Amino acid sequence: MSESLIVFKAIHNEAEKQNLLQRLVNSNESIVLRDKFDRSITLRTMGVNDKLQIKCHPPESTAMNTEDSARFTASFSIKGEKYLFETHPVINDNNVTLTVLNLFHLQKRKNYRYVIPSDYSAEFVVTYLNQSVCSHTCRLLDLSTEGCAVEIPQTEADLHLEDLVEAEIFLGDRDPIVVQGLIKNIRVKNDETLVLGVEFNHMANASEGKIVASLTDLQRDIYFRRTG
Repeated sequence: MSESLIVFKAIHNEAEKQNLLQRLVNSNESIVLRDKFDRSITLRTMGVNDKLQIKCHPPESTAMNTEDSARFTASFSIKGEKYLFETHPVINDNNVTLTVLNLFHLQKRKNYRYVIPSDYSAEFVVTYLNQSVCSHTCRLLDLSTEGCAVEIPQTEADLHLEDLVEAEIFLGDRDPIVVQGLIKNIRVKNDETLVLGVEFNHMANASEGKIVASLTDLQRDIYFRRTG
């Protein structure tokens, strides 16, 4: 059974944000604050004001540097629903203030195919074609735990439906994800380029988990890059 992909849904309505944060405080749920080095601390909420600022009890200790202007991510759950926001934490002796800058609902979607932004580095490098060693670098167009779509120059390889491909997926600067699948669709995009639809088979659990984790991180990078 394939894992669900976490999809970021931005919450824009101010009243909805305020209501959600008040529910968080009333529920006594904790907030996990995480820096760019993936270090985290858990904070207990005290209250929230009408400026979308959450007051939390100060942590016992932290190795994080909150003096600079770097943005942090914070996550919390309410009745099993997960949320994420970015913030500039302000820590003093009495409390920690988290101003909610951008708030997202993290929704699970089965078989959701995420379209890769055109300006994001994403490659699908074919290493075996029908069990023969090769090297064909394709542009990754979209990705899910079930399969993907890629662009490849028409002159790059002689391809057919049901061809077996083994490949490595590169998303940004993350470690490659090894996949195997069958070409299920071949479409001519223009005089120079083909679009291939690849359906994964024999997906290793580790690779499936990496796809889910990488796409979650990718969305976080893209959303926070746009709003940064």
